[in-house]
Amino acid sequence: MFLVNIQEALGISTNVALDMSCALLRSMLAEYGYMWNERNKEDTEDEHGEFEWVELPDWDDPTKTNRIKKYNNVDSFIGA
Repeated sequence: MFLVNIQEALGISTNVALDMSCALLRSMLAEYGYMWNERNKEDTEDEHGEFEWVELPDWDDPTKTNRIKKYNNVDSFIGA
């Protein structure tokens, strides 16, 4: 599962990931997660009504909540 997360998030193949240091891979994933969290915190204006902000419980600490965009229509994100 760790290798799948690395491949999806960073685009690194499993063979290359196995040759890299585990500490380096963990730090790269931590930075990737930090960038996504900062991007999601931005208060962007939604001119077209494409999404709304929702509060969901945090997986690590259920007493906290995370603010996430809920998209009404994902057709523009799918290349089908």
